[in-house]
Amino acid sequence: MAYEDLTMKEKEIAQGKRFRLKISRVLIILLIAGAGAFVYYRLSLKSKLQARINAIRDADYPVTCAELDKWYTIPENAENAADTIMDAFWCYRETGETKSLLINYLEGFFYRTKPLPEEKKVSIVQSIADNNETLTLLHKAATIKYCRYPIDLSSGFNANLNYLRKLWKCIILLNIDAIWHAENGQSQSAANSVISSLCLARSLAEEPVIESQLVRMTCYSFIISNLESCINRTTFTDEQLVSINRCLIGAENHSTLARAYAGDRCLFLDALKKLESLKPTVTMGGRQITPMYAPFSRLYKAVGLTDMDAIIYLDVIDRYIEITKLPLHQRRKASDTLEAGLVSISNIHVLLHMLIPNISRDATKELESIVDLHAARASLAVERYRLAAGKLPDSLSELVPAYLESVPIDPFDGNEMRYKKFKTGFVVYSVGEDLNDDGGKEITSESENWDMSFIVER
Repeated sequence: MAYEDLTMKEKEIAQGKRFRLKISRVLIILLIAGAGAFVYYRLSLKSKLQARINAIRDADYPVTCAELDKWYTIPENAENAADTIMDAFWCYRETGETKSLLINYLEGFFYRTKPLPEEKKVSIVQSIADNNETLTLLHKAATIKYCRYPIDLSSGFNANLNYLRKLWKCIILLNIDAIWHAENGQSQSAANSVISSLCLARSLAEEPVIESQLVRMTCYSFIISNLESCINRTTFTDEQLVSINRCLIGAENHSTLARAYAGDRCLFLDALKKLESLKPTVTMGGRQITPMYAPFSRLYKAVGLTDMDAIIYLDVIDRYIEITKLPLHQRRKASDTLEAGLVSISNIHVLLHMLIPNISRDATKELESIVDLHAARASLAVERYRLAAGKLPDSLSELVPAYLESVPIDPFDGNEMRYKKFKTGFVVYSVGEDLNDDGGKEITSESENWDMSFIVER
């Protein structure tokens, strides 16, 4: 039957069929094109991510957590300080009195110039006596060059870092021992405990974990504060000051955070592979890990968000590692700028926002730790000058080159560390994070503005 012979109704039906057929063909074409585009997009992401990973390997950095665990190593057959430190942990005794003493110590009852509280002296003596074996082992560990703690980094974010808390307590114990001996005029014993505590903090320097580096920095700041109290209580000999200064020089390491971020890359890439199995807890670097439910994590991976997160993350870490190569006083601003840029990243990148480290905080913490080391070194040099000349220098430049190779730099503004003489004593200080020179004013509960200072009042 010819088309002309069809009724109007039949013509409409035929046209409808042809139209639907065209629409179906168009939809199929669009679907195939969309699927092809999505496959191309996913393959491009995979290729881009793999290229980044290959570049990391080519730079001799680890990529997997298994590689990271092998990367954190010491020379074969070398004596491991961690073995002795772990023995000290086993010997450590924390009675009720000791626990109370540690809490009070952290709250600052050891004031810089005031005598030790009478009511605490019995507890101090008892705690030192109870932990005599622990202290002996800690002093021994401090003399061992290499250290590799028993952490299984192949476990990724689920790695056990419990030894950090124990190390922190042992460093507090050493500092209580130091200030007790300083109070009693036993400068050599005080110096030994200060040196050992600095060495124990430095035992974390090679650990490629952000949490470990933050603990190391906190320990340094705590030890320097305690050293300040010791110097205000006793007079160290030139030889003792030289020994402490040598440890302060060894403590300053500007590559530790870069190494930690290189390790964090491995943890992040590992987390991508097992989103639903991450433990729901606060983990390394203070980050809150929330495991993804299996259906959501599969969808998250399927649409390419995990690969996108990884590419963004690797870019951020590469930029931060480059920042750690800048002069110290330029790092904070660069880190703040980098951190500010992360705010613009869409909230759809759930994993990225959950696991990205606090770069600006870490950079500031590092600078504060270096300030403490610089202020302490300059102050020890002033003390050595005073022992030799019988008076304080008029400026830090007078200490060069006999007592300092050069005047230490303030990591916050790039200028030389400040120095002021008092009627009795002196202060060495940094302007601190706010970059305002407050004349060496120390922080107190009433202070609105202050500097980061090392003060000797004698």
